[in-house]
Amino acid sequence: MDILFVNQPRLNGIPVPREIDCSNPQQDFLVQPLGLAYLAAAAKKYCSVGLIDANILDKDYNFIEEAISKDKPKIIIGGFTAPSMEIDLKLGEIAKKYNSLFGVWGPLPAAMRDFIFKNYEIDFIIENEPEMTMYEIARKVKNKKNPFKGVKGLSYKDSKRKVIWNGYRKLEPNLNSLPIPSYELLEMDKYYTPYNRRLPMTIMRTSRGCIAKCIFCITGGQTDMYRGYGAPWRAYSAERTLREIELLVKKFGIKEINFFDAEFTINKTRVIEICKGILKRKLDITWNCNARADQVSEEALKWMKKAGCYGISYGLESANKEVLACAKKNITPEQVEKAVIITKKAGIQPALYFMIGLPHETEETIKETIKFAKKMALKYNLRPQCTIATPYPGTTFYEMAKKNNWIKEDYEELEQTTPSIAYPGLSQEQLKYWHKKFYREVVLNPIRLIKRVLRIRHWNEIKSIPMHLKDFVLSYLNKLKYIR
Repeated sequence: MDILFVNQPRLNGIPVPREIDCSNPQQDFLVQPLGLAYLAAAAKKYCSVGLIDANILDKDYNFIEEAISKDKPKIIIGGFTAPSMEIDLKLGEIAKKYNSLFGVWGPLPAAMRDFIFKNYEIDFIIENEPEMTMYEIARKVKNKKNPFKGVKGLSYKDSKRKVIWNGYRKLEPNLNSLPIPSYELLEMDKYYTPYNRRLPMTIMRTSRGCIAKCIFCITGGQTDMYRGYGAPWRAYSAERTLREIELLVKKFGIKEINFFDAEFTINKTRVIEICKGILKRKLDITWNCNARADQVSEEALKWMKKAGCYGISYGLESANKEVLACAKKNITPEQVEKAVIITKKAGIQPALYFMIGLPHETEETIKETIKFAKKMALKYNLRPQCTIATPYPGTTFYEMAKKNNWIKEDYEELEQTTPSIAYPGLSQEQLKYWHKKFYREVVLNPIRLIKRVLRIRHWNEIKSIPMHLKDFVLSYLNKLKYIR
């Protein structure tokens, strides 16, 4: 085998979604390693490839090492998140035993380049727009001693172990030219999240980047617009999107899609074309997506409902306008409530994302957010979610936090369900307390839970009740780590 792609083992039994914009270990959240599947699709055009998803198989490194010793790949490429960094980069030690070159990809390792090369056994990092970089590596892997020399979009160690940065690759303006991910290398019937209505499910991307510049976001909030998939918003055409959906439905039997776009509804004309195409092709699919509250319309929502959309998640973060302004959300609670109203009117179930601990946060602003979240959850019977602001390397928030000495934890503790920051008037303990308070008063509110049970309409929602009960108990016992 020329190149082996590996989704590394779980973190102490907790699944890790190693996607660039969803990198927090989560209970009962097992999704496809889509980034690796994209890379495999690019590489297989020029060389032989394999993919091991140890995360879904719940296998350890003994299983992975056995496969490596058998296939002896020239190159091994893995995923990466900050919380699972120690586990993820252990793959480099195994690769070295078999003379394989080892690398990871994504905006986080790109932002942590010097630290990772200095402290871990790693040969290269793919830092931006990975497919075109992967094409070049795959073309060189058979005949070149150094397949990384001169390849844009990556950094690597040369024969003298000196780190070489080749510079960023120009972002691909036409996403239609990208290959469809190698879904055939994944066991597509094994993936699920706690919110699916139908199985089998998959995640899918139809765009990259975002029009927003939220300071904490690993997409729009990056200090360098070229890292990872890049910050500028670019999208597949409706026809390219429909071709992939049709493949997933007809070849892999997929019944539900979770669109992993940062914001699915930015181009409403494109969204309506996609919806009309789903209906015209009679694709039996249900789906959900993320959207900005100021980027939805009643007409688009009407077509989304007709085409199988049952859920939309909106990000508000805080109900306090000063906190929102500092975070560059460029959105208001009033806009979010309006979006929730028209979403419910269309027959689609909304969810709201909240976040405590952003700059300018105080106990009073957190109380304001909890009050608003509780009102929205009870009045509109929606699903609330709350995380703790996390300063991921490479983001504007990280630079602010580093400059002001707000960061109190090492890289591997940067995850969204435990506090890694503190402010002069807001300690880590206080953030932990208010995060629990949010769950007790909003998420675990008895009236909300009763309304949620009465909203069940699908068999898979009934089957997922044990998962929710486990999370309920853990939440009630204040064991909220990795529960979002």
